[in-house]
Parts: sequence; C-alpha cells; structure tokens
Amino acid sequence: MSMMKWNEDEARRLILGQMVSLVEGVKTLAIRSQPGPFRKREPIAVFRPQSLEELMGQVDVELDKLIADHAHLRDFADAMRILLHRLPTTSTREMYDAVMDAAEQWLGDVADEDSDGLRSDAAQPTQLEEVSLLIEDLRRERRKPTRREKLAIHMAHEALANGARVHLPYKPLPIPGFGDTQTHMSVTDPGEGHIAGTTTREEWMRGVLVHVEHLERGHQDRESVECYRIPRILNVAKVRLHVAGRAPVTSFIGRPMFDGGKFHLDLWKTVQTMAGTCTAMFQMGVAECKVAMDRMTASQIIEFMRCLRTNILRDSRTQLLSAAFNLNTPLVDDRDGGSRVVTGRREIGLLGIELVKAGGFDKVTFDGSADTYPSVPVMEQLTHAEALELVHRAHERGLRTYFSAGFRFPHIPLAVYTGVDGVGIGGAQILRYMDSETGYHGPFQPENISRILAIRDEAARGPLGRAAALLARLDWRSFQGRLDERQETFRARLYEALSRQQVDGLLDDADSTGLAA
Repeated sequence: MSMMKWNEDEARRLILGQMVSLVEGVKTLAIRSQPGPFRKREPIAVFRPQSLEELMGQVDVELDKLIADHAHLRDFADAMRILLHRLPTTSTREMYDAVMDAAEQWLGDVADEDSDGLRSDAAQPTQLEEVSLLIEDLRRERRKPTRREKLAIHMAHEALANGARVHLPYKPLPIPGFGDTQTHMSVTDPGEGHIAGTTTREEWMRGVLVHVEHLERGHQDRESVECYRIPRILNVAKVRLHVAGRAPVTSFIGRPMFDGGKFHLDLWKTVQTMAGTCTAMFQMGVAECKVAMDRMTASQIIEFMRCLRTNILRDSRTQLLSAAFNLNTPLVDDRDGGSRVVTGRREIGLLGIELVKAGGFDKVTFDGSADTYPSVPVMEQLTHAEALELVHRAHERGLRTYFSAGFRFPHIPLAVYTGVDGVGIGGAQILRYMDSETGYHGPFQPENISRILAIRDEAARGPLGRAAALLARLDWRSFQGRLDERQETFRARLYEALSRQQVDGLLDDADSTGLAA
C-alpha cells in the first residue's frame, strides 16, 4: 500500500490525519490515567472542510488545549509542533516515518516488525476489501498493526471520505429466539469508539449490535436537542469497514423534520429526506435504521411510516426499519377521529406496537429518556411484568424489540429476563467518560464491553433468561402460525409464569417435551 498515487496535498493531509489520531490517542491515555473527575467544556464539533494550512492551525490549537489540561505532556506537544513545522517541506515518506516514530514512542501502538500483513481472498480485491481483511486478521491475531498496515487503514478511511463505496458482506439481525443469544447488547457510540475499541476484539462483537449514533447532548432538554441524533455518515462507513460481516451494524436516523408545522405540507420533503438518508445507510450494508416517532399523532405516525418505508431502497428481508417511541412523551391517538391522549408508559408502549404494525415497520423501540441526563434507566421506569408484556405482545405480532435509556450494569439482567431482542447500552452511563457539569463526553471505555457481555451471558444461562428466550421463540413461531394447540397453551402458561418470575417447573416441562430445543 503506497502513497505514490496520491498527490502531494493529499499525502500531506493523510499524514496530518495520522498526527490528529496520535494527539487524540495521547490525550485519551492522559484522561484515563488522571485522578479526579473528568472535565470537558466543548461539545463534539461538526466537521468543516479545511485547507491544509487550516488543519495545521487546528492541530496547533488542540496542542495548546492539551498542555492546558495536561501540563506533563508539554514535551509531546513540542515534538508535534516540530513535525507540524516540517510537514510542508519534508518528503512525505520521511514525514510518515517520523509520525510513526512518534506513535511508537508515545502510544506504543505500532508493531516492531514492518512486514506485509495485507492479504485477500478475492480474485480482484478492492483496496477496501483488502483493508477489511487486514483488520479482521489484526483482530483475530490480537496484534498491533505495522507501519505499512496503519497506513493502509488510514488510506482506506481517506478513500471512504472521498466517496469510495463499501461493498462488504453484512450480518442481519437474528430472528427472535433463534440467535446465539436472545438479548443482543447494542453497543452504542458515534463511531470513533467502535473503530478504536469495539471492533478490535473478536469477543467484543459476540452477541452485539454495533450501533452508531450521536449521543452527546449536554444538559439540554429533549425539545431543544434530541437525546439521540444521526451520526456522521463517514463514521458509519468506517465502522462498516472495520466490522464487515462479523456483527450487525445499526444506525440511528433521528426524528422527522416537520419544520413548516403542517404535517401534510411537510410530508413530501420529510419523507424524501429521510428516505435518502436511510437508503444511503442501507447501501453501505447497515442492517437497521432507527427513526424516532416524535411530534406526530397516531394517524400521522402510521402515514409517515407507510410513506417512508415505500420510498427507501433496501433488502426488506435483511435490512430493518425500527420505530422509536419515547415512553415519557404522551401520544395523541386520533385514529378514530377523536383525540385521546395516552400518557402511561405501558399504554404508550402498547400503542406503539399497534402503530408499528399498521405502519409496516419491522421493529419497535421503547425508549425511556427524558430531560434529565444521564437518563433514568428505562428498566426502573417499567415493572418486570410491564416490560415483559411489551416484548411479548410485539413478538407475537411479528415485531422485533428494543429497550433504551440509562442502562448500567445492574439493569442488564432485568432486560434479559424480558426476552427483549436488543438493549441500547453506551454513552456516559457505561462506555464513555462524561463531564457531570456540562454533560459532554470523553474517551470510550471498551474494556467495559467484556463486563457487559459477561453479565448478559450469566443472566441468559439462568432460569429466567432461558424462559425469556424460549418465550421469544414460541411467540415468533405463533406469529408464523407454526404452533399447535398444545404448544399455544404452553406458551400462555410460560408467559404468565415468567411475568411472576416463577418458571422452574415449566422449564422442566419444556425440556421433557422438546419445546426448549
């Protein structure tokens, strides 16, 4: 992999990108090692096009901030400024080697042996296919990349930024009750944490949905800023490159933009804007796009979903549309011409199931976020019986399910015991540093993924976890019309027993009759 095909400006921007990654890596190490609370005063910035000189100036500013927060890194900052000064006049090969020397010195993330680890199983591989296979090798072999391999990965990222298409295998979401595990952890990040963390270990993508969304909102209320927002699409492309077919990649899209205030007048533009966005995601191999059902009445939600899904280009068998309902936001049910206000969390969830079924989406998300941040865990906002009922009713109508908001380690088993298909887990609660004063996010904490999955697996092996997975399988078979009368009777008994959290006897019956197989 060579920089020879790149012009001088492109090659220097590539090297500058490596320097930016190095500065971020050193800053992350400093944050993770410092005592006391994490502090961050600025939100994640929106990307803006810049000349090479402007980018160099931005790095210089970031180095000033680094020294202000971590005075012991002045030597590192001085070394980076020397490299910045050399960048316009030094050969690109010499500059790249100098940056890699610095990476080895300050991060230790470069392999000693500079061998060629690139390979391909394809007859005529593209650069992206080669790099995806390289990333797979690095992950499986648990080793650092060589200098040449780091260059290849960064060049692939730049190629994506310049419009290269991702044509890689993708993994769809499993059918309820039939996956390796029933409740998948939807590990959530804007993208950078997945690239540097989630996707670097095989075990961190087992029973996981690699979910990409912008989580940071500071201490803003839901009306001003969405709790979850669409991520940078380049980050989604990079995540797909690093994941390929190892795990499903999913993305949040956001709430519809009815900016004119009149639903039917805004519908055309809103549908086509969101359909184009979802299509772009699906064309990259994203397995699910999630859309928030905010600021609409029940009848409008149905019409919006029907219009949206018929304007999106996707493989409807393997690429799903998910509708997110906020359990703390009242819904106006005007389907019969009236105006009934639905306020209870359980009632909003049950109505959401009806609307998703009528609108033709594939999955329903029950979200418990509110104006406070971090959010109160959704599993504390619903009783076990209520959460189980929402999952059960959705599954038996052929819909996949998802809980989100405020998940911490103790709440994972509570979700597993409902048989929910996915759990949104990430952000400041469990996977990101956060400044408690501003609400802004810091470095990703990938080591917590191991603990998250261990807790999930232990809960899934217990009686309640096994019963929940069995109920999900039976509910899905019931929806398909594949249960006989005896099995339907058992399914009803299992639901009632699981609602009471008393399932031992029924599990024995299921084992003896083969229903648990």
